[in-house]
Amino acid sequence: MKKLLFPFCTLCLFLLCILQPSKAVAGAAAGLSLWYCTVLPTLLPCMILSSYLISSELVYHLPPAPLTLVTGWFCGYPMGAKTVADLWKSGGITEKEGTRLLLLCCMPSPMFLTGFLCFGMLRLSLTKALPFLAALYLPPVLFWLPLRLREGKVARRISAIPTKENKPLQIFLNFETAMMEGFLIVAKIGGYLMLFTMLSYFFRSWIRNPFLSSLIPGFLEMTSGIAFTVQSCLSSPLTIALCFSFAAFGGLSGVAQTASVLKSTPFSGRRYLFWKLAQAVLTFGLVILLASCL
Repeated sequence: MKKLLFPFCTLCLFLLCILQPSKAVAGAAAGLSLWYCTVLPTLLPCMILSSYLISSELVYHLPPAPLTLVTGWFCGYPMGAKTVADLWKSGGITEKEGTRLLLLCCMPSPMFLTGFLCFGMLRLSLTKALPFLAALYLPPVLFWLPLRLREGKVARRISAIPTKENKPLQIFLNFETAMMEGFLIVAKIGGYLMLFTMLSYFFRSWIRNPFLSSLIPGFLEMTSGIAFTVQSCLSSPLTIALCFSFAAFGGLSGVAQTASVLKSTPFSGRRYLFWKLAQAVLTFGLVILLASCL
């Protein structure tokens, strides 16, 4: 039954594209525009450079947590997960350490949160936005810290630094490999953004309830869901809380992007989905409490 579910959903989406081509084109154009104007210039350079650094010997002289935090928190989805996957493949971290780091590093970038969400959509000043930003970044720390304290220091999978052939052009060959891998991943991200944004547009046109017409698109794709929520006639605290919870969850599009970079690794996509939902719920509660008080 599970094997037939995804093909059936794909068939339904294909039929919708035929029956409602205007909405399909609008959703696809919005998703691809977001990918080309924002995701591509933001993520691709970081993907190429981080992949090359991790493939070099430098990774064995740096602690993994700061590296994943820098790429995950400052570059956005799914860079944190990609860094964890690359570190595991290179032998820099264990499976347990990688599972723990996935709770901490898979976050939206500050540029997205401040530029698009706070200033662009919600029209919040920096002073008003800071408590909400803290409510978004605090839950993963609360999830990660008890596990880190309980497990203590985790040894790396291999202690010796691997030796590489000393070829004259090896540095360029390694960089080219990292570049091609970055192109492949960012192309997959574009496909997911296009498809899930199309779904958001379809659901938005069918549902008349303001809350559900914001919740379902945001659950599918956070950017379009945030835009639809701001346009809905919801109360200000509820609007702010929904928008920040969408950003904390990342949408099913973000989950699919993360799953694509975690292929060939032992990390569980179901566990990641569970933790992101828990983070979104906790963020929603904190933000709506703050929005009601401020």
